[in-house]
Amino acid sequence: MSCRLAFLALALAGGACPVVFAQTLPVPDPDAPKPIPPNLKITQPPADGTTPSAANSTASANKEAMDRLTQSNRDLLDLLKKQQSVLEDIQYDRRLQSRRIETLVERLADAFQENARLQAQVTELQAAAAHPALAPAPTPAPTTNATPPTPPPSPLVDEPPPHPASYLPPAPEGQGMPGTLAWHRLFTLSGTDGKTSDMFHVKGRTWRVVWHNQDKDGKAFVGTSGLFINAFPKDDTIPQKVCSKVGSGGDATELEGPGNYFLKIEASGGSWELAVEDFE
Repeated sequence: MSCRLAFLALALAGGACPVVFAQTLPVPDPDAPKPIPPNLKITQPPADGTTPSAANSTASANKEAMDRLTQSNRDLLDLLKKQQSVLEDIQYDRRLQSRRIETLVERLADAFQENARLQAQVTELQAAAAHPALAPAPTPAPTTNATPPTPPPSPLVDEPPPHPASYLPPAPEGQGMPGTLAWHRLFTLSGTDGKTSDMFHVKGRTWRVVWHNQDKDGKAFVGTSGLFINAFPKDDTIPQKVCSKVGSGGDATELEGPGNYFLKIEASGGSWELAVEDFE
């Protein structure tokens, strides 16, 4: 300040010394904050006080934990699916066992009825053998020139008529008018023992099995034969019942289609025959 006053005094006095104006520089404040360079990038630390590397490690650990949890959920879901499949198989086996038990009960009931009928026949035969009917002897006519009496005709043996070529009805005729539905015979089977048919294909929504069972010849074999037929869909162990017949007789059983099927026949004590027909 004193220097400036000295220069001003010399100027006013007309001295030769030129006036020099010096610019006063501001004195920096040691307590003021330092400016931040514009190209400096400031990274904000995480709120929890961790460093960026620690935050990245935590995120990676969280991702791995989430992946393990997801895989555990998938494994648990697969296990539940397997358990569900096992339960379905158990229920399927129970249904199959129940149907088999029902079939066995029906056969047992038929066997009891047949046994009772045979027992009644045996009782009648024993009673007839113990008390045979006495027929009076014929008296000859009192004539000298009469021809000797002819003996009564011997009783005829009750023989059954010869079996026809087939007990089944003839195959349906033709296919009918265009656009109409009709029965078409696919194949026939016959035998005396059990048999399993080949796989066959049904096109229509309805198909049927025309069957007939026949006892052996003679009164002693009446009602002694049995025929049991079941229809199995392809790759399925639950059958559709076709017939359960003891003794001679036949009928037609309609079933639902379409699909691939095969027949399982169980028979004994006689002969049987069947025909498979498709309604299309």
